[in-house]
Amino acid sequence: MRPPNVDFMRRALALAERGRFSVSPNPMVGCVIVRDGEVIAEGWHRRAGDAHAEVEALQNCADPRGATMYVTLEPCAHFGRTPPCTDAIIAAGISRVVIAMRDPHGVAAGGIAKLESVGIETEVGILDEDARRLNEVFVHAVTHDTPFVVLKAGMTLDGKLATFTRNSKWITSDGAREKSLELREQYDAILAGGGTVRDDNPMLTRRLGLASTPWTRIILDRSRVAPPNATVFTDGGTTLHITEDVDLAQLLRDLHARGIRSLLVEGGSAIHAEFLRRGLWQKLIVFVAPLVVGGDGPSIYSGEPIAKLANAARFRFDSAELAGDDVMLTAYAR
Repeated sequence: MRPPNVDFMRRALALAERGRFSVSPNPMVGCVIVRDGEVIAEGWHRRAGDAHAEVEALQNCADPRGATMYVTLEPCAHFGRTPPCTDAIIAAGISRVVIAMRDPHGVAAGGIAKLESVGIETEVGILDEDARRLNEVFVHAVTHDTPFVVLKAGMTLDGKLATFTRNSKWITSDGAREKSLELREQYDAILAGGGTVRDDNPMLTRRLGLASTPWTRIILDRSRVAPPNATVFTDGGTTLHITEDVDLAQLLRDLHARGIRSLLVEGGSAIHAEFLRRGLWQKLIVFVAPLVVGGDGPSIYSGEPIAKLANAARFRFDSAELAGDDVMLTAYAR
């Protein structure tokens, strides 16, 4: 078996990344077709319902017969919105398919076996970890039947979301707020508490024009404190106003059933605490501003105090980067 060229898979992953704002609920997928060490065609999945990456690459290829295909996700073998990619690969005469990761979706999987059944050589697991990170939302949603949950907050260096008078505009810099708005473009829905709506009257909208997928706002207002004339209820956008004492785990299952595959939680403090305490989150993004305010303003966690460090909510830091004047910290649940 010929060793795969990792650079071709890196190129396929870069192509897949172009679908970040447009493919949900589908995964991001990129594809490169190679002959004699040269790329002869490329493709990527542009949006749900459009041609998959493999089909687009084949459409861009003058003669794929005998070539090698590099693709970031196992080609599908089922009829969905589009026909099976495996059928197109077989018909095109591709001789070898190098795949980053197997498809975790129970319905879509099976493409590798189908390709091998007709004599097409396959190799799986090239940059598997990179492919899984790229499609962390898709992998979680199809294996847990709940949205991938991201907790997001902007806070002072001493951990406050607002001053003791509840003043929070603006803790973070323009650069951090721009990065925060970009996150809204990546995820299917945003959740905020009724207290946040009452205190700040946020718009909770997408404003950068990057995404082409549906957007839902969810107001968790179990104490019924959000005013009916708040912007999120009157601006014509899609808003779910939840006033029942709903269990968070059940809410996540219900949101998945509605087609929501990822959820950005913007707080406030009590909402963050409940997600953290119950372990109902996958990723944490915190913008830390270079200022301190002291006092007893709300913090990112306002749950029951922990007596022993062994019982603390723990996570794994993944990255730190500058965002304007602030530091953007990204962490994952352990």
